[in-house]
Amino acid sequence: MSHGKASIFLTFLLLSLAMLAGVAEAREDLVPGSRYTDARAAAMGDAYLPLADDGASALFYNPADLSKIRKTSFELMNLSLYGNNGWVSNFGTNASFYKITSLSAYEPTLTANPGVLAGAGAQYLPSFYTKGFAFGILLNTQVQGIKNLDGSITYRSTYQVIPTIGTGIKLASGIVRIGYSLQMVDEAVGTNTVPSTTTPLGYNQGLAQGTGFSNTVGTTITMPWTYLPAASLVARNIGGVHYSTSSLFHFTPNPTGAPANEVGSYDFALSMQPKIGNGSYFNLVLEDRDFTGTSGMELAGRLAFGMEMSIKDSFFLRGGWGSGYPSAGIGLREKRGEVSFTWYSEEVGQTYHDIRDQRFLFQYSVKAF
Repeated sequence: MSHGKASIFLTFLLLSLAMLAGVAEAREDLVPGSRYTDARAAAMGDAYLPLADDGASALFYNPADLSKIRKTSFELMNLSLYGNNGWVSNFGTNASFYKITSLSAYEPTLTANPGVLAGAGAQYLPSFYTKGFAFGILLNTQVQGIKNLDGSITYRSTYQVIPTIGTGIKLASGIVRIGYSLQMVDEAVGTNTVPSTTTPLGYNQGLAQGTGFSNTVGTTITMPWTYLPAASLVARNIGGVHYSTSSLFHFTPNPTGAPANEVGSYDFALSMQPKIGNGSYFNLVLEDRDFTGTSGMELAGRLAFGMEMSIKDSFFLRGGWGSGYPSAGIGLREKRGEVSFTWYSEEVGQTYHDIRDQRFLFQYSVKAF
């Protein structure tokens, strides 16, 4: 399939999901992090601070990486789709599994599989970037539902539109890189438990809705030695994110107030890049996500390790450990496009190894130039 035809197909798929779900925080993990989930980063356990080499991921993971961008690009298509293990396991048990984006339509499947947490989501992030500068708009939707033993349904929903802009500079011949990004987070989020007979029954009912501004500053120091050892530090949500009840989008017909304010957090990573010859190399990253512990997650759940083997920057094998769970993925890259498949997990409970949500993520991106 050509890039043009593939782009049309995937755009149609995204629009279909958006219409069914109502619209479109990527991470629902107990540990705070990027609001955008890149398939490459997820495969590496989210140990990713020094590696973002495109505008979209640099804006959300580490804006210092914007100074590494060499070519001007417009990425019109950057689409990710995910389904969790609970949803995938329902494929053969109920013919309505594809109705996951509508809670009322999917209720029979939840009823037939009590105690199974089923979830899916989509994100679309078109962006423009050039050396030291990028902007984009992230559209996110994530929905999950479970039928409880008492007959009620618990659902968790996230709808977001996030315009973002950032800049990055390099100092000392590129040894030091510094960057900043600003995100305007317009969202509706919430977790509710309701009787299955509730009318209307929808993921978008009774959510907290509002808008807040998030500031991120990142820096990476790379030593010009063998294996390019580097240290990265990112400060997220500097000063906190304070949500108002105003919103440009009407995600929920009956908002319950503003989303909870978010506190700032810090991520720190060490990395190196051993060469293996013939244009191939490894990326190795050890990261302490939220190293000040604002999330309350114990250290074992905040530590992350990621490994990526790049074969001539065309084929990638990835693996990692993050949030206390393993992850893996592959990637194929051409001059103007990339496809990635990732298996990873997020901790959606309240403590370390409480509730594991295994996810399967497909990401497809194409550059117009």
